[in-house]
Amino acid sequence: MTSMALRLVQTSRRVCESRGRYIAEPSPDIPSEKAFSHLWERSLELRPELVGRDGETYEILFPGVRNQGAGPDFKGAVLKRDGKTIGGDVELHLDSSGWRSHGHHGDSRYHGVVLQVVLKAPAGRGDAPMPPTAEAKFELVDDILPNKSQPREAPDLEDLGVRRFHAKSAGFRLELKTASNPDQVLYASLLESMGYARNRKPFRALASHVSYDVFSILSEEPSSAAAFAVFSSLAVGGGLTADLEERERVQVRRVARMMGVRSGVSTKSWSRFRVRPSNSPMSRMRGIAPFLSRSHSSGLGNTLRALFDQEGVPGLIRAIECQPFIGRGFAITVVANIIVPALHAASLSRGAGEPDRLVEAFREMPSPPQDAVTRGVSSVLGLDVRPNLAVEHFGLHALARSKSWPGSEESAA
Repeated sequence: MTSMALRLVQTSRRVCESRGRYIAEPSPDIPSEKAFSHLWERSLELRPELVGRDGETYEILFPGVRNQGAGPDFKGAVLKRDGKTIGGDVELHLDSSGWRSHGHHGDSRYHGVVLQVVLKAPAGRGDAPMPPTAEAKFELVDDILPNKSQPREAPDLEDLGVRRFHAKSAGFRLELKTASNPDQVLYASLLESMGYARNRKPFRALASHVSYDVFSILSEEPSSAAAFAVFSSLAVGGGLTADLEERERVQVRRVARMMGVRSGVSTKSWSRFRVRPSNSPMSRMRGIAPFLSRSHSSGLGNTLRALFDQEGVPGLIRAIECQPFIGRGFAITVVANIIVPALHAASLSRGAGEPDRLVEAFREMPSPPQDAVTRGVSSVLGLDVRPNLAVEHFGLHALARSKSWPGSEESAA
């Protein structure tokens, strides 16, 4: 494809520039599911009695992290059932009829629910499958809802964060060892990170459908034309062109045809529920396209390594940031979770002090913005933790995924 052909179709737009309802009688002490959620979040302090349908008892080791999106109310809970540790998601209802009335039995997002916790547990209605269900009994006092849990001793977040960093690096190392194209591994992870939790799967599928090698023909194109071609390929490959205005949609489809890209990801696979316009898949595609277009002449891995050697972590953050589509906070999140661990994994085969330099750079880099996990774990522990460094942020995430720290006398693994 020639520069002229691309310029002819360039746009003036910048590339980088119910649930169901059911009626349940509220408890006189716990008036709503919202109040129930507040109590469950504090269950390490309140220690409710949980008894299942067949008399089995549950102990709460960690209530999970409150889910801000669609799906179960709390993610990653850790429980003991008759002495056996189990982990998974928890769904709260005023009574057990909520599972069927809300349609959870037919929703794949609820497949990880290990316990439905209810205030009343009448016999189930219909033949809809239901997870194990336990009735919760709280000993309430008049002012229990507004209270905060008592502060606890803060864990060693830096140590936990470094361990989590090395675990991420190990995951990348396994992928890189078996990959025929290391740049494709980095590209797929980078695209996946554009989707947060809700759209990671479709972004990962998009990376497979529109591979990194597709952009190899753009190495000689002007930067603006190349960026628009990458964006067009991602938008068409992701089946999202209906989100564009008609004039831009025509241009995007024309460029994608010239790139040899066709739609491959179902439009229905993208989640729009509670996704801000600035965080939408289309905005993220506009934001990451310029960086991807600039990287292909040297390759993605070499481009990232050169940026780190010349400008350190700040240079990596600036390279990913692309206002208004990718802000600084999200760029830091991507660099901390994807780029620096991936570079560390690749550096282990070279040695010469480079792995240690990347670990030290990670220890010093700023923290990503607070998220549901860091806020939730801080709340459960009764800690006023606002991470300043990425290593502390990682430490809180490590706590949320540990099965040994809640209620344990031993430190988290």
